[in-house]
Amino acid sequence: MTLSTRIAVMNKGYVQQLGSPKEIYDTPANLFVATFMGSPAMNIIRARVVLKDGHPHASVTDAGGGTRLLRLSQGNLAAWDGRDVLLGIRPEAISDPEGADRKSTNIQPLANRVTVTEPAGSDSFVMMTLGGQDAIARMRADAAVSAGQDYEFAVNMEKAVAFDPATEARILP
Repeated sequence: MTLSTRIAVMNKGYVQQLGSPKEIYDTPANLFVATFMGSPAMNIIRARVVLKDGHPHASVTDAGGGTRLLRLSQGNLAAWDGRDVLLGIRPEAISDPEGADRKSTNIQPLANRVTVTEPAGSDSFVMMTLGGQDAIARMRADAAVSAGQDYEFAVNMEKAVAFDPATEARILP
């Protein structure tokens, strides 16, 4: 990704997506590309789209089995009301409140239980259960968070990407 201006992502001899490294990383064409690009890989979370106050939200379960609503930035997902999606969120889009992207217009709070913390020098990787899956957050190294703690994460929903669970293709805006 650092040496290229264009990348072709292939799977079993077929081109899955062709584009700039930024296009492929930020708007993967399908689940294969989403999980192939990036380290750690994009979190893929089972969610249901629900309309609340006229806006589509992703309804996800937290570590305790409770339901959390995250307002989606893609307005076209209103057509998916009541349907399941796979929500892709990169680890760096889930952060501590102080480390959240100040330019984003859709930072959503997400209270959840921390299962594992992994200091990694300038960052810390923090794991939680979200939508029945392990999810990773990339946080500042000095974020005060520890395993077993309930923590209020900040999720940049502008960076979230929705996929159709049947076709695994990205749901286009």
